[in-house]
Amino acid sequence: MHLLLNPTAGQQMLEASASQGYKAPELIKMKDASEESDIYSLGVILLELLTGKEPIDENPNPDQDFYLPNTLRAAILDDRITDLYHPDILLSRSNDQTVVTEDHIFRFFQLAMACCSPSTPLRPDIKQILNKLEEIAK
Repeated sequence: MHLLLNPTAGQQMLEASASQGYKAPELIKMKDASEESDIYSLGVILLELLTGKEPIDENPNPDQDFYLPNTLRAAILDDRITDLYHPDILLSRSNDQTVVTEDHIFRFFQLAMACCSPSTPLRPDIKQILNKLEEIAK
């Protein structure tokens, strides 16, 4: 509530989040936060969950971008599918009935990348995201 009543604090929070890699491209251009910019940030969080990597790599390899969404776009183009997820994701747990397959991972990745689209009209809305997550979980 404090952020809603104190626009300066809200702007400071946005600036701090930009340095961590969660800020949508349109916010960098000084536009107001919106549902679409929140969806972008959610996409970055989904990519973090999938890869186990931070959104900003302070020490990227020479062939990698420092920004996680860009690194993963390049991995797809270079057919480096195993770069898309942390290897422990595929480990099955004996007490868990859910088995994670590469198909699940790829569909989750597609959803996360759609959320991180540089173009706001191409990002899914929250209802579409929830429907896709439920579909992936089946």
